[in-house]
Amino acid sequence: MTSENKKNQLSELWQSIFDEDRFVTNLFFEKIYGFCKNPLIEENGQILSSAFLIPCEIEEYKGFYVYCALTRCERRGQGLMSKVLSLADETLKDGRGDFLLLVPAEKSLFDFYAKFGYTPYGYSFNTDIPKAYTEISSEYSSVRKFCGTELKFADSVVDFWADSVKHYGGKIIKTEEDICLLSEKMLDSKIGAKINNTAMIKTDIKKLKNISCYIGITLE
Repeated sequence: MTSENKKNQLSELWQSIFDEDRFVTNLFFEKIYGFCKNPLIEENGQILSSAFLIPCEIEEYKGFYVYCALTRCERRGQGLMSKVLSLADETLKDGRGDFLLLVPAEKSLFDFYAKFGYTPYGYSFNTDIPKAYTEISSEYSSVRKFCGTELKFADSVVDFWADSVKHYGGKIIKTEEDICLLSEKMLDSKIGAKINNTAMIKTDIKKLKNISCYIGITLE
C-alpha cells in the first residue's frame, strides 16, 4: 500500500464513520496526519481498523494521545480494535513512549479500555462562565497555560482542535489561568462550564499515574 493510498483510505474511513464536515477532515490530514503514528489492520489492501497516535508530553515524559480509533462498520465486533490497541502498545515496549492517553468517545467505552490496562486520569473543574470568562479570538496557542500540569501538544494540534471547535460554533475561552476549547452546549449560563474527568492513561510509571493533568476534553 502506498503512503498516498493509505492516507486517502484513512481520510475516507474517518469521513464515513464520524460524519464530519469535509473541512474538519481535511484540516486534520493537513495539520496533524504527517507526524502521527498509525497502527492499523488491513486485509487485501483495505484498511479495516486504525487509530492516530499523536505525540504529546506531560512534564518530562513523552507519550502518545490515542485519537479517533475507528473500525469499518461492517467489521465491528471482530476484535480488530483490540489488535490496533495491541499495536499501539509497541510504542511503550520499545522505549519510544512513556504513556498512552485517550478519551473514550462514550461512557460505555471506559470498561472496554480498562481491559487493555487503561485507568482513569485527569481532573475536573467547574467555573461560572457568565462571570469568569473571556473569549480568546487570536493567539490562543501562544498563551496556553493550565493549572495543574499541562498536557503539551504541538501548536498545529492545538490549532486543529481550536479551528474545529470554532467551525462547529464553539468557543475558545479563558478562565483565570485556564484555556479550554468548548462547544456551545457546554456554555450554559445557568451551570457555567463543566469539565469532567474523562481521560484514561496506560503507563508503568508511578509518578505519571499520580500527576494531576488538565485534559480539557469532555463527554458532555
